[in-house]
Amino acid sequence: MTKKSLPLFRNLLLCALIGWLGVYASLLSTLSNRLAAQFSLVDTAAGRFITAHALGMLLSVLLSGSLADSIGKRRIVLVSCALMVAGLIVTFLAQSLTAILIGLFLTGMGFSPSEAISSALLTDENPEHATKWMNWSQVCFGLGAVLSPLALVWYLSVGQPYGGLLLICAGLVFVSGLLILLAGGDMGAGKADKTRLNMFSVLKSRTVLICCLMVFFYLGCESVGLAYLKQLFPEEAATLADLSVSLLWLGMIVLRLVGTRMDGKELVSLRYLTLLIPLGAVISLLAPGPELRLLGAVLYGAGCGAVWPMLFVLAGRSLPQRSGAVFAVMMIFTTAGNAVFPYFIGEIVGNAATTIILCAALALLLPALSFPLERSFGSPRSLAAQQG
Repeated sequence: MTKKSLPLFRNLLLCALIGWLGVYASLLSTLSNRLAAQFSLVDTAAGRFITAHALGMLLSVLLSGSLADSIGKRRIVLVSCALMVAGLIVTFLAQSLTAILIGLFLTGMGFSPSEAISSALLTDENPEHATKWMNWSQVCFGLGAVLSPLALVWYLSVGQPYGGLLLICAGLVFVSGLLILLAGGDMGAGKADKTRLNMFSVLKSRTVLICCLMVFFYLGCESVGLAYLKQLFPEEAATLADLSVSLLWLGMIVLRLVGTRMDGKELVSLRYLTLLIPLGAVISLLAPGPELRLLGAVLYGAGCGAVWPMLFVLAGRSLPQRSGAVFAVMMIFTTAGNAVFPYFIGEIVGNAATTIILCAALALLLPALSFPLERSFGSPRSLAAQQG
């Protein structure tokens, strides 16, 4: 392999790793009910497995965000891969509920930095094409999430135990981590800079702060819409309801493919393409039949696809020397939105139509906030934070 092709190879390896994370994220949602049944727990107890994973994500992103810019992002990615592999193996071998929860906690500790810091590394190594590679990485994540349930159905249909899927994921992450190590690249200084250990200091940048708020609101649209658009379909259209979830993901993937050609046009995406979310919501709510609701799901997903990579690119661009901390803080706001909104505008409301209306209202905050976000790039507060 020539020196000229190595950077491209490293980019593709990071995208592949993020794709395997999409496979695992979808797999966890699918297997959580089976894990509950394994220990004779009710289906609703499946949430504890997702919670154990989420707690690991939260702890690791706090640690990795404080250290990534000092000791090197590639080091953090490699350690995260090792943690995730260890967690998956522990979960596979576990014979008790406690052991499985520990395994999922370790997997979560590896999962979050693998996505956040790999994304930061992609933007660092491709400053002129950060939007392109961020969107490609999220296309890989989306494809992994879509294909994972299909692979699960096939795997179980040939009589294999579901636990083997955990080992397959561990193998994929291990190989990706090993290739990332062998492909080389800057490993970082290897010495912690105490002045940068407080990753939350990046919130002094007005740009980062607005991006964090926007990604928080966006997760309300994505996580809630994904579940509640399906509930708008009548019971006799259950097959179409399931199809709507796949079409929503397809819409996201298509817009992220479009996003790979939108370097320098991130604000255009946030200001105009996000309007597809409320448009899709309105079509889904007012559609006279379930078939038209499928169009609403596609448009809703397309609008969602125009957001996450663009916000991360803009936030990282505002503080390029601290992209690891920026991406870690953005992941915390992502996780917070994913935790808060499903309960407050979903479960508490208890009505699918009202919930979708609230999702559309949240989505309208995105183009509205794009105006102060645009102004923030020249604000004294952001410039001071960038210099500090």
